Amino acid sequence: MKINKILFLVLIAIQAISCSAQSPDKILDKTLSKIYQESNFPGFAVTVIKTDSTLFANSYGYADKIKKAPYTLETIQPIASVSKTFVALALMKSMELGYFTLETNINELLPFKVINPNFPNDIIKVRHLATHTSSLIDNQKICLNETYQLGNKPTIELGKFLKDYYSKEGNFYNSQNFDNKNIGTNYSYSNIATALMAYIIEYKSKMPFDEFTNKYIFLPLKMNSTEWFYNKKYDDKYATLYEVNEIENPLQEKVLNNDKSLKAYCSITYPDGSLKTSANDLTKFLKTMMRGYFNIDTAIVGKQSYETLFAKQFNEKNMPTNMDKKEPNRGIFWSYSKKGSIRHTGDDLGVFSFISFNPITKVGVVMTLNARLDGGENHKTVGYFMKVIAALDSFEQAIK
Repeated sequence: MKINKILFLVLIAIQAISCSAQSPDKILDKTLSKIYQESNFPGFAVTVIKTDSTLFANSYGYADKIKKAPYTLETIQPIASVSKTFVALALMKSMELGYFTLETNINELLPFKVINPNFPNDIIKVRHLATHTSSLIDNQKICLNETYQLGNKPTIELGKFLKDYYSKEGNFYNSQNFDNKNIGTNYSYSNIATALMAYIIEYKSKMPFDEFTNKYIFLPLKMNSTEWFYNKKYDDKYATLYEVNEIENPLQEKVLNNDKSLKAYCSITYPDGSLKTSANDLTKFLKTMMRGYFNIDTAIVGKQSYETLFAKQFNEKNMPTNMDKKEPNRGIFWSYSKKGSIRHTGDDLGVFSFISFNPITKVGVVMTLNARLDGGENHKTVGYFMKVIAALDSFEQAIK
């Protein structure tokens, strides 16, 4: 009996030593596995990098719950508004190609006029589009009812829709498409204005925006699983998208299947949020952005372009109204968090994504999830995402 007690204490001691000796990546893996098991997440992937090196990369759950297909680092899904960081890089490339500058009047670049009727003499510049201060805002009724379509590829061209939305003679022209505050003075996050920026690149380059980004970004970075539109050759890699929160609008009902999976859908304003990629490909992109920021390497664009891309656009003298307190400054489409990280999130029908890096610790994070955080009664979903963030913060502290 005494021997068994001693043996028991020895085993407990060995277990304690083993636990304390676990590496930070193993601890993170166990934490994320536990979060997944308790959460309502279908599947997700997380990578953590430090400039060149990958510190952590793993995935959890299912890309398709019915088929029991695992969610992997190669699973492809839309990344919603993280797509805008690719518009940002394309914008920088366009400037290097001589198409325009940040100070160029957008009406010098378009085949139709875009004028805020409330301030017809104000000039909308490229910089305004890139910082969401253009006074061109999203009319939510039109966004929900007109920009989304069932199917794999939009049936209306980007340029046609934008002309219909911003031109007086257009089918979707409405006073609610425009802010009632002067250009450059108010922050209003706009998907359609981002799509307009992409269309300017398309019009000036004489190349569809998806082809422009493929030529100048995806191919050079060997992002071989990244495209704006559905591609049959990736059929076995696409994630099934799910709705895990309460339905809030008719659009969600339109795309929802009985098992809470979503029908195939697309968006006419695809550059604002329809890029389809994998966690591995998105990590390649983040590594490139970080190397550019830290001036280690200047792939895609040069040193000056990276400095412009990430330069804080606002200060006390030109701070627009309505800025998010959690993101008090902007780069070119990128945001600065209150804690100083440079990031972008994405949330759309059936998808969530997150991309971020810390300029001080030089640690970057990618997350992709085949369900959205936003929606009705989403406290559980958001709560488990915050646990993921807490686990990542602990990991970052542990590797310092």
